[in-house]
Amino acid sequence: MQNMGNYENLEADFIERTLALISQYEIHLHKYRFEEQYNYTLLINCLLGLIVLPKERIISYLPNQTIFDNKLLSEMGIEYSRFNTDIKDFKSLIISLRHSIAHFHITIESVDDSFLIDNIVFMDVDKGIPYEIARFKSSELLPFVRYYSTWLLSNLYKYKK
Repeated sequence: MQNMGNYENLEADFIERTLALISQYEIHLHKYRFEEQYNYTLLINCLLGLIVLPKERIISYLPNQTIFDNKLLSEMGIEYSRFNTDIKDFKSLIISLRHSIAHFHITIESVDDSFLIDNIVFMDVDKGIPYEIARFKSSELLPFVRYYSTWLLSNLYKYKK
């Protein structure tokens, strides 16, 4: 990773720095009272740099593998999260997530009156009716994002000339 100066490779450096930002926050999270811990707010903010920017600048490096492979889902840390079955490959999922994030069609669900973040739901409402793209168990979104980002960085370093 580069120092705080200029970016050598904007796309890769930005993804790496965004992941590092999340990790830095995780180290200090315990210093705050539970009510002052904003890890999901930070993660949703970071999705701009991890999903929106790559789709805009480096779409050809997005993984294009099927997402309904149980081995892959397990590697990503996905056990309870669900994706719309109309979305057949990983690249299409990321593009759909990009639209949801960029237009802030994200909802947060709590399963009880404690109002904890249990699910993060990504929607597409541009098709006229609400269309659920993905429903992440809150604890599975960060592992998914880390897996995807590492995969994308690997493709960037391997194929970008």
